[in-house]
Order: sequence, then structure tokens, then C-alpha cells
Amino acid sequence: MELPLFPLGTVLFPGMMLPLHIFEPRYREMINRCLDEKLPFGVVLIREGKEVGENATPHAIGTAARIARVDRKPDGRMDIVAVGTKRFRIE
Repeated sequence: MELPLFPLGTVLFPGMMLPLHIFEPRYREMINRCLDEKLPFGVVLIREGKEVGENATPHAIGTAARIARVDRKPDGRMDIVAVGTKRFRIE
């Protein structure tokens, strides 16, 4: 299964809730696609780089997340709550 990845400076475990503020255009697009197609996305801990800006290098293990709640802002930003579902390994 292919998942769009969201590299973060935090770890998400299965069953854990994670509130996220989505403001970067690339992640707004990713989350909108996940919402439209009812798809999960992958949360991976950043090994190198930063959360904002250029692409970060993730660790090989992450957690699939489903979007449990979304609050859309007039300017396109979103506040979401993601819930970890299961671990995965990037191949």
C-alpha cells in the first residue's frame, strides 16, 4: 500500500490522537486528497531536516493515520485530529 507521508518532529503510535495545524500548500493538498478519497496518510519521524520548508528525511518506520476531525479555515488552512491506526515500514 502506498501512503502520502507527513514527516514530523513527533512520533505517532497506533491508537494515539495527534492534533495538527495544516498550513503548507503541499500538505493542504495532501490532506484534502485524503479527505476526498477517504485515504489514510503516514506520519513519520524526521531523521534529518525540518518540519517546515524543504523535504525532510524520514525514519523508516511510521504509523498510518486516519483523519478523525477537520476544521477548515477561510484561508485554506486546517486544524485536524489524526488517529494512528497501524505501523508501517518504508521500502
